[in-house]
Amino acid sequence: MESPILSKPVRPALVAMAAPAAFGMLMTFMFQLVDTYFVGLLGTQPLAAMSFAYPVYFLVISLFMGTAAGVSAVVGKALGEKNSDKARTIASISILFFLLTAMGLGALGLLSADQVFTLLGTPPDTLPLVKDYMNPLFIGMWALVGTLVANAALMAKGVMVSSTIIMAIGGVTNLVFDYLLIFGVGPFPEMHLEGAALATVISWLVILVLMVSLAFKESLFSFRVLFTLIQSLKELTAVFRIGIPAIAAQVLTPFAVAIITRALSAHGEAAVAAYGIVTRIESLVLTGILALSVVMTPFVAQNYGAKKQDRLDKVIAISGRMTVYWGLLFFAIVALASAPILSIFSDQPEVLAFGSSYFYFVGLTFPAYGLALITTSFFNGVEQPLSSLRITLVRSIILTIPLAWIGSYFGVSYVWAGIASANLIAAWYAGRKLNLWLKTQDSSLIGHNPLSDYKRDFQVLLGKR
Repeated sequence: MESPILSKPVRPALVAMAAPAAFGMLMTFMFQLVDTYFVGLLGTQPLAAMSFAYPVYFLVISLFMGTAAGVSAVVGKALGEKNSDKARTIASISILFFLLTAMGLGALGLLSADQVFTLLGTPPDTLPLVKDYMNPLFIGMWALVGTLVANAALMAKGVMVSSTIIMAIGGVTNLVFDYLLIFGVGPFPEMHLEGAALATVISWLVILVLMVSLAFKESLFSFRVLFTLIQSLKELTAVFRIGIPAIAAQVLTPFAVAIITRALSAHGEAAVAAYGIVTRIESLVLTGILALSVVMTPFVAQNYGAKKQDRLDKVIAISGRMTVYWGLLFFAIVALASAPILSIFSDQPEVLAFGSSYFYFVGLTFPAYGLALITTSFFNGVEQPLSSLRITLVRSIILTIPLAWIGSYFGVSYVWAGIASANLIAAWYAGRKLNLWLKTQDSSLIGHNPLSDYKRDFQVLLGKR
């Protein structure tokens, strides 16, 4: 029986994958916001400490999200070619290999914490709080990485609902232990920021056990790869071929976040705290776009492996319009309701002012940011990771960092304007790269004007068709 990814109409197939992924991500982001809310009750300094920690935390996640993109693409292509044994071998060895790699990286993080966070501009009196938060995360990082890789393999097969339920269970676990460990409820110690981090690690462990069990049930995980270790490790070559450029692309974003955080530190803890809050809210409101970008790689990989160019053309057109509509909708929401949304996390006037101006500037470019994001995911799916890397390099390094850094000399609002400008230019560049690739394929989109699709959708909305 052919996979729904290959046979079901593109729009419903894409939605069927993206909807549960969005729900799972929404749950995760919601619990992160609750995390931020609880820490905000401790004061502005602990909130700023989380913001200083965020770039490093994001960097670690991005390293292995890039790996996960490689796993998703290679496993998806193997499934599209109807080679289930190869898919299981790749998924199994990837989970085990990268889980062990994460243990070493966590140890490195513990040893270099003082130097790294000082380099990010963390004030000496805030540094102990940052380490309280990050040290447990460094120790438990392996559980997160195992989860990311296992989930990538499951998504490549289209197993979305069960993995989403597991993520929700982990989110609830995080929420419960957040409250118990941050504030010391009942027999639990009052651990403040360290408690928030420990709650996160506990949730990672719960998710890992459930996710690997599900992968085993779906014939995507087996310890038998250890008996053919040398041959199994050779399968990682294809993962690295896509994963290394994807890792580089993923790392560029948190690197840019770290530089922006460093630039904002010159404007005080309120600016840094505001940036930490708005980036979390942004992740929440862009859940639909982020979920679409995550499922794009395995969806495209299977159809690319099955040589179905007509479905690739449809996914480009449909996902592009979905991204633009979602971005515009949530720009309107955060722009109109920025004050009440931000006041949930802080009552400091400066934090509220900085956060509101971020949504006015950067929020307007949510559609552009989304288009660049889904294009990078598409290129990973068609085994063009260097194109993905170039798009991210242009957006994060060539555009965002210089424009935001220059803007910091004039004020916080100019930093936001720099980020917004980078999003717009990056979307144009991503579209140009995609058009060049389409010209090398037998694509129906060559010469197609996408504005006609938006016009048709608008007419349908007005009931004229």
